Amino acid sequence: MKRNSIAGIKVGQLEERVMGVLLNVQRPLTGREIHDGLGEPRRAYTTVMTILNRLVEKGLVNRANEDGVFRYSVIGGIDRLAAKEIDRLLATSEDPRRVLMYFVDEIHDETLLAELAELIERQQDS
Repeated sequence: MKRNSIAGIKVGQLEERVMGVLLNVQRPLTGREIHDGLGEPRRAYTTVMTILNRLVEKGLVNRANEDGVFRYSVIGGIDRLAAKEIDRLLATSEDPRRVLMYFVDEIHDETLLAELAELIERQQDS
């Protein structure tokens, strides 16, 4: 079985497909909606629920009880997952500061650079 990772967390193929359904819809879904959204090949509903429980345990998916119905959503959405992946990559470096410097040096969007500078300044002031 092929293993991929999302935000540095190992996931199986079905876990990745479930995450894809959640990311494509971008709103909390019930287990049934996720099951139906997977399409072919059909999986047992209980299998999909097991996968959802695993994704909750891995910290990738949130489960919320709304009026007695569990709804699932990606924690923080795609941007938060990307940030977690960057954090994981920085943790593998001997010099995360240098990695960030290289990264920022590759940004050619003046607006984004100004926003980053403002964010850093606010972070330092707090």
